[in-house]
This record gives sequence, structure tokens and C-alpha cells, in this order.
Amino acid sequence: MLPHMLSPRELVLFLGLFAIGTVSFLGILGEISKLFSSPVPAYGGMLKEGIIGNPKFANPILAQTDADRDIVALTFVGLMRHDKNGELANALAEKVDISDDGLTYKVTLRNAAWPDGTQITSNDVAFTMRMAKNPQIQSPRRANWEGVEVEKTDEQTVQFRLKKPYAQFAENLTMGILPEHLWKNIPLSQFSIADMNINPVGAGPYLVERVEKTSQGFVTTMTLKANKNFALGRPNIKKIKLYFYQNTDEVLKALKARIIDATGFLSANNVKSSNKRGLSVNVIRLRRIIAIFFNQNSNKILSSAKIRAALDASLDKQSIVNDVLGGYGSVIAGPIPDSNQKPEPPDYNFAKNTISKSKDNVEFIITTANTTPSLTATAEKLKAMWEAVGAKIDIKTFGRDDLEQAVIGPRQYDAFLIGIETIGKNPDLFAFWHSSQRTHPGLNIALYANSKVDSLLEKARTERDGAKQQEIYSSIENEIQKDIPAIFLYSPSYLYVAANKLKGIAVNTINTASERFETVNEWYLEEDYVWKIFHK
Repeated sequence: MLPHMLSPRELVLFLGLFAIGTVSFLGILGEISKLFSSPVPAYGGMLKEGIIGNPKFANPILAQTDADRDIVALTFVGLMRHDKNGELANALAEKVDISDDGLTYKVTLRNAAWPDGTQITSNDVAFTMRMAKNPQIQSPRRANWEGVEVEKTDEQTVQFRLKKPYAQFAENLTMGILPEHLWKNIPLSQFSIADMNINPVGAGPYLVERVEKTSQGFVTTMTLKANKNFALGRPNIKKIKLYFYQNTDEVLKALKARIIDATGFLSANNVKSSNKRGLSVNVIRLRRIIAIFFNQNSNKILSSAKIRAALDASLDKQSIVNDVLGGYGSVIAGPIPDSNQKPEPPDYNFAKNTISKSKDNVEFIITTANTTPSLTATAEKLKAMWEAVGAKIDIKTFGRDDLEQAVIGPRQYDAFLIGIETIGKNPDLFAFWHSSQRTHPGLNIALYANSKVDSLLEKARTERDGAKQQEIYSSIENEIQKDIPAIFLYSPSYLYVAANKLKGIAVNTINTASERFETVNEWYLEEDYVWKIFHK
């Protein structure tokens, strides 16, 4: 009846008002519903992450660069995994039993499968560990598995037998597991150049969907999709697209253009400007030390302990933390970031007198990465401070790939400014300071050799009593500080900048940058609302 009572114009007006009223009512109803509801993560969305570097070895037993390790963290999973506090938790392992003597670790696997549906078994675990130990593979993880025997008990149970108790052994169980059925027919000589190093197949939270490359073969983007069969539960974010850049400037441009949503490669100065662009800054404690390592074989002047001591005494490290990191970090005195040892204040008189009275000119080159602004800025600060007390310093910088091939591998540097990770609350310093690790792929980049420290490092690996182990670490620190094979500068915070829409990032302590993804399956971009009476 109503349409016949209204003119066409009045009818249009009525219908318009009715539509507005309906929308308003539904909106009010929705807001009322939200008052009695709470948001919960929903499945969906795509996260776009910016990464510096070009991946080459997205393989858990070969990865060394941040780019490689980021991909490994997203696509692989180990028997264990770190939680948001940096503590070890089970992943592919359903349970881990340790014998009373600390020599046997029995691992029972969860019921989990590879992307092609093949069951994950103890064969995969044993194969991965054998490859990590094989000297032909040249894995940087090899030292962690020396002296460890792997025994398959049954399809779902594997035992690791140690010759000596190794207090940090459980950390080794975080190494991603490889699918034996896909790798076993690849010759060892082809292992490092296999296509699966760029198109990885793992059982991690995400699976590789697409890889885009330039005509020269450099990876530009990698699209990952959620692994619905991930052992710890299907991730909330449907897809993650990784964008690879050569330097921080490129990452910044991409962030400003909204090409990417998140990145962990920004300095404090970059973070300040990012704060104004609808982005959040997640400050995460990072167990990493930044130090300058001396190659005493490369430059005669650096073989003098007194000169090295003078160089150390000339540095105002807190000024470096303030100026370079914007205060996001802490000054350190030794190779353990959690150490209670406090650095000595600068002694400029000692530094000036020692360097000025040296019969040889104190001249050398600082080598560092040009892709990390904090390192290049730190190098400039070191140059200024050392030249203020009479030294003459040059700086050479390299891209990440060139750094591996031209500097780290052949040990070609006078003084190498770099960051190293010390894994876990009770870090194993063996790979960084034991004399057996002086040559590549060992990580003893100070080329340090001290028989007493070697013995202490070996003892620390077997000591299971926490208090006694700390005493050993203290002795190791004291010896290294006396020898000054390196100058320890600071431990930085890890700044992960992400769009406000990204939620669920609860991690507060990480051992390596890639561990920001340890709880990525709990992150989310989209939300549903559930009435509170149904949501615990």
C-alpha cells in the first residue's frame, strides 16, 4: 500500500532513509555485540616482509646469512624450538628424555608429515645429523655434532649418545630437519648447489609456493603459504611474501611505499621516522655481541697486547651505544652478553701514551658489512676515537655475499667488526673461541689460540651443574679479556618494525635475528569476535 501512497520522489527518499536506518541499526548492533565479545585471531591475510641479502643456502645445515636463516626459520622446524622467552620447547619432538648421566637423549617424535604426505620419522632425523657431521658438506653446525652418535630405536624414536655430558646439547635439537626421501639421492658434491637450497622443502610453519628471480638468478621474492599440517598448529596468517633487498636504503624505500609491512633491519634513526607511519616498533632482547676481532697474523702492530689494550682503553662504548643505537643496547665487557662483568671506563692518557710511544705506526683497516647501518656507523665512531689518540684507521666495507667469500672464508682482515650470536642462557662458546675453529667454516674469527681456554671450553661443555658452569665461563671471560683478541663493544636490542595490523608478536628474547619467527604461527593479521561467555 505504501508505494501507492507516495510519489516517486517521496518513495526514493523513503527507501534511502530506510537503508540508512538499517545500516545504522546493524552498525549499532555490531558495536553492542563487540561490547560483549572479545577479538580472537582469524585465519587469512598476507604479511610482506623485507629482508636484506640474497638467499643461497635456505638449508638448516648450511645457512649462515640472515636471509638464509630467516627462510629456514619459516620453512623448517627442529625437534625443539624456542618459545617467546627464548626457552626451549618441544616441536617435532613429543617428548625428550635425558639419562641421569647426561649421555643419552631419547626423543619421541610427534605424528607429523612432510608436505607431500610422507611421514616424518627417525630416519629423517638421523639423516639430517649425519649430513651436518659430514666434513664434505662443510656445515657451520658440524662442531655441534662431533662425538654424537645417532641411533634409530624405531620409526618414531631416536636416541643421541654423547661421549661426554654436553650441557648445551638440547640447543642442537633446534636445528631444522631435512626430508631424507628428497635428499638421499643427491650426491655430496652437489649438496650445496641443489635446487632445494633455494626452493626448500621443510615441515615448518610455512611452505614455499613461489620463488621469483632475476635473469641473473638472484632471488627477488619468495611467497610462502601456511602449512596446515604444521606440528604446532596451522599458522593464522595465510601467506607471507618475502622481499629481498641489497641494503637498508632499499628496505626503507619499500617500507615508505608500503610495498612491505615489516622488517627487522632498521637502525634506531630509521625507527624514529617509522613510528609516524602507522608502524609499531617491537623491542626484543637479542643475545648478540658486537665486537671488533683482531687478525694478528695480518698486521704486525696488532700482535702487541699493549697496543690492543690501548685501543680498548680509548673507547667510550656508552657513547657508541647512545649515538649509533639510540640507546637500544647495552655495553659489554666480554664474550657473554648476560655477563655481570662491567666494562672499564676509558683511559685516554694510557691510550695516547701507549700509541704515541709505539716504535711502529699504529695503522690498520677496519673491515665490516656495508648492509648494516649500525656496523658502518660504529666503524666511523671507532675510527674517530682511535685517531683521537694517535692511530691511523681506514675502513673497508663489503656486501654480505662478498663478506663471506672475500673476508670471512680466507680470513682476510686486520680488524673485523661484526656481530656474533651466543646461543641460549648458557651459551656454548666453543665454536667462537676454541683453537680448532680458527679455519673456515669455524667461527673463531679472532684466530684465538689459548690452551687453557681450550681446556675450559671443553670442560664447560660437560659440566651440568649450573653454578659450576658459570664459574668456568667466568674464568673463560677473564682469560679472553687478558689476551684481548677482540674488543667487545655492545649487545644491541633487536628492533622489529611492523604494521599495526600485525598482532600476536609476543617474543621478548631471541638468540638470533631469525628467531623473531619462532612463534610466527601465533601471529595474525585478521580478527574474529567471539562472545566472551564462549571464549576462555
